[in-house]
Amino acid sequence: MKKSIDYPYLISAKELLESKVVPQYDFHIHTKYTDGKATVEQVFEKAIEFGLEAIAFTEHTESWHNSDPEWFSQYCKEIRECREIFKDKIKAYIGIEAPAISFEGELGATKEMFYEAEFILGAAHCYPGIEGRKVSDLGNNEAIDLEFRTLMGLAANPMINSIAHMGGTCSKYCTPFPTHLMREVIRQAVKNNIAIEINPVYHRPLKNFIEVCAEENASITLGSNAHGYYDIGMIVRKIKDEILT
Repeated sequence: MKKSIDYPYLISAKELLESKVVPQYDFHIHTKYTDGKATVEQVFEKAIEFGLEAIAFTEHTESWHNSDPEWFSQYCKEIRECREIFKDKIKAYIGIEAPAISFEGELGATKEMFYEAEFILGAAHCYPGIEGRKVSDLGNNEAIDLEFRTLMGLAANPMINSIAHMGGTCSKYCTPFPTHLMREVIRQAVKNNIAIEINPVYHRPLKNFIEVCAEENASITLGSNAHGYYDIGMIVRKIKDEILT
């Protein structure tokens, strides 16, 4: 069953464009527990320094990201300790960024991760069924097809709160992911009450992608895909700079 976060942190794409008010949220942050540079405490400190009101830690769930099989328990413990310390300054959620492992939207994460996570990002990373090959080895048409099938599966999984960096893997390694296919995924996600992440690393220009989400009446989450100290809150700054000025 989907873990619900407080409703205000799910944003209407249409209302964002109409109001020109950017919520101070970042719901895609990595730490030293996987491939980020900051500790959990440093993320809290930087997020508060940058004026954020709510954050979600979304650590990668693939086993190769951390050699310690017990890392996730410590990750959750540290977030809980820090959010008690900083409870009057910011809200924070324990989250995961879990990859699709089938075209039916199954996620690669442990039972503990699903139980503890308060926010779940579903992602198309290495596509199902290409074992032994890299995404960069694929032809453009094959990459588009696999990205689309993977995303459509994620858009039907009721456990997911938001779909991370839609089209990003295909665009990064092979070819731009077509807008008309993004629309199909967004429509599927809307039917299943799944939000769409707005990601400044992969969705350029931001305004175009937000407009597509707005046209499909999608809810969105703001995610910086932060790996470094100064990436935290980048999505808020980018939206302000590129769209609302």
